Amino acid sequence: MFKSLNRIRAAFAQASRRRRTTRDLSELPPEIRKDIGLPDSVPDNEIRLPF
Repeated sequence: MFKSLNRIRAAFAQASRRRRTTRDLSELPPEIRKDIGLPDSVPDNEIRLPF
């Protein structure tokens, strides 16, 4: 039971880090995003959580 809870907690923590990183990268100026090779937009069909 605790293994399952730990996996769920870890999945939420990973999703939170991913959202924060995506938000931080989207706030960069377009010139910098282009220099590091990021697309102009993030696909909306990305799965947020692994379950």
